[in-house]
Amino acid sequence: MHGNIKGLLWTAGITALSGSAIAQQAPARVGANATASIEQSTGEIIVTAQKRAQRLIDVPQSVSVVSADLLQQTHADRFQDFFTRVPSAAFVEGQAGQTRLILRGINTGGVGATVATYVDETPYGSATALANGGILTPDLDPSDIDRIEVLRGPQGTLYGANSLGGLLKFVTTVPSTSTLGGSAEASVETVDHGNTGYSGRAAINLPVADVVGIRASGFYRKDPGFISDPRFGNNINDGETYGGRVSVLLKPTDRFTIRGTAMLDDLNSNGTNAQDVDPVTLKPVYGDRVQQRIIRTPNNTKYRVYNGTADYDLGPVKIVSSTSWGNLDVKGEQDASGAFGPFLSGLLGTPVGSSIDQAVHQRRFTQEVRITASAPTIFDYTLGAFYTHESNDIHQVLNAISLANGSNIIPNLQTVDLTSTYRELAGFANATVHFTHQLDLTFGGRYSGNKQFVNQGGTTGNSSDGVWTYSVAPSYKPSDNVLFYGRVAKGYRPGGPNVLPVLAPGNVPRQFGPDTTTNYEIGVKTDLLDRKLSLEVTGFYIDWNNIQLLGSVGGTGVNINAGSARSKGIEASATARPIKGLSLSANGAYVDAYLRQDAPPESGGLRGQQLPYSARVSFTLAADYERPLSDKLNGLAGVSWRYTGSRFADFTNQTPGLTPVIAGHQHLSPFGQIDAHVGVTFDKFRIDAFARNLTDSKGIVNVSASGSGLSGSIAEAIVRPRSFGATLGFKY
Repeated sequence: MHGNIKGLLWTAGITALSGSAIAQQAPARVGANATASIEQSTGEIIVTAQKRAQRLIDVPQSVSVVSADLLQQTHADRFQDFFTRVPSAAFVEGQAGQTRLILRGINTGGVGATVATYVDETPYGSATALANGGILTPDLDPSDIDRIEVLRGPQGTLYGANSLGGLLKFVTTVPSTSTLGGSAEASVETVDHGNTGYSGRAAINLPVADVVGIRASGFYRKDPGFISDPRFGNNINDGETYGGRVSVLLKPTDRFTIRGTAMLDDLNSNGTNAQDVDPVTLKPVYGDRVQQRIIRTPNNTKYRVYNGTADYDLGPVKIVSSTSWGNLDVKGEQDASGAFGPFLSGLLGTPVGSSIDQAVHQRRFTQEVRITASAPTIFDYTLGAFYTHESNDIHQVLNAISLANGSNIIPNLQTVDLTSTYRELAGFANATVHFTHQLDLTFGGRYSGNKQFVNQGGTTGNSSDGVWTYSVAPSYKPSDNVLFYGRVAKGYRPGGPNVLPVLAPGNVPRQFGPDTTTNYEIGVKTDLLDRKLSLEVTGFYIDWNNIQLLGSVGGTGVNINAGSARSKGIEASATARPIKGLSLSANGAYVDAYLRQDAPPESGGLRGQQLPYSARVSFTLAADYERPLSDKLNGLAGVSWRYTGSRFADFTNQTPGLTPVIAGHQHLSPFGQIDAHVGVTFDKFRIDAFARNLTDSKGIVNVSASGSGLSGSIAEAIVRPRSFGATLGFKY
């Protein structure tokens, strides 16, 4: 029953930004000791996409940077506020804390992640599909963030497991050993059809004797609700998020630094963002933004990340050691009356509903050591070793409940305890050969071997596999402000064991293998007309092989490998600065992601079908203007339009007589969101007003059988309705 419950419950339950933000007048390469995201002398964007500090224009791959300024201006609190501003990016979310990230269309559902997530040097989330990593991406509040880097395309060489679609990297603010500073802000926001939310954030930096810097930050956010339930009232999906971070930087010498960081983030949601709809027409059955549940469906997620990073510059080389410990705890309840109620009613001879109590516990240790060439030479390189060990536990309980009041009639009707361990050891190398001042070749490789063990009720399974990934990227720079590049890269997602009942048929696979993507891309990055025009264009072609799917074989739910898919398209970003203070930007993508072969009928998916939640067309248009209103008063305003084209939901189970794990491959209509902000700054203060989703779009971000009503309705998660807010900020 492990696969059946896991599949039916968990998968059904979820299921100045510019890639060309480039400046000029900087040296051809930035030294390995650079740590700031913006060069103070040039305004140059610096990123660590290749695990060493580089100008964005020097990185021969497709990278977008979401700056701290943009996060502040757009009042971005969650993935839905900023992630869809990145070309070819999408997300699937049924409830806060249960999010799937998608880059370049690489998604077929299932429970393993296709986009890796890092917080500074720490890989976060699970590397194995046995721990539902695909739907538990950490939706961290971007408080005191320096920037967010989004690397599109497989990143298996430097970042390893689960980066076959790309990488999301939160880069936090580094403590300063010389500057006393701080910031604080308070916001209030009201949502149409919902209630009012508010938030507060604060950060302080304390230098100590020029050798120690301490930075502490904290936040609290009350998220407004907008979904109603006749039984439980209005705004049942509200919640609260709070947390903070303490980071200490020790700098005993100019060449040696140690940074220790502790971060916590608690996300508590009282219900799903879903309305109940007809499974065929997707029209609301009880009215807009209304669901009917027998019990409340809270979800509580706790993130804990601890990291210690030592950085020693020996002159010719730099040694970096990063040690991390991450904890993730999730507890929630789910109304599963639509999925299990009819069966239990027939079994017990009386109408009943059903509920699921569920909990996930993840513990992950990682250690990485890198040696990097410090000084610019004809040959730059990075050599590294990586080790991770994670322990996971999934606990699920099925209960029979009263349709009248939701109380337990038969608690603990069925219990599933799935424990698993994952160990991985990898070695990697990356190098750049500078043949001339204009012609470079960047290449690298990584070998990763892993061992896994799983136990469910005394039934055990184990597996081991090894994967080789590589990248090759030639680049040509006719000037410091123009880069042409090509890139071939491979990414992977680990396989693992399946836990099977003793009497499982012989055709049920005992384990599933890794799946891989091979990416081919060409691109150009430019910064022209004295930085008045920046442009990036990338074309890509990805083959995805041995795809991991969640299906049912011989009546047993398992992870399987089957078939192949392809994603091809073009991404573009442009920023124009025609006059002082005015910035016009546009970015978008055309993505054609589809199955190349029929998937097994137990999991669904036919050749030629569009991959789930992958829009062929998406784009963002934005305009921002800033000008002095007086000697001390600056005015600023901005507006943006985000468009998400038509998509399809998860694949439909094709097996006759087998209840679909998912609702079906429904067509999802396109939608757009218009956001705006206006404000003033004076001295150290900022006051602004903002609006989200001005047209009150009901864009669909997830369709699932989760919480399906006994009437046959299904759940359709939608974006936050139109909202208005205001912020008062202070920075010292």
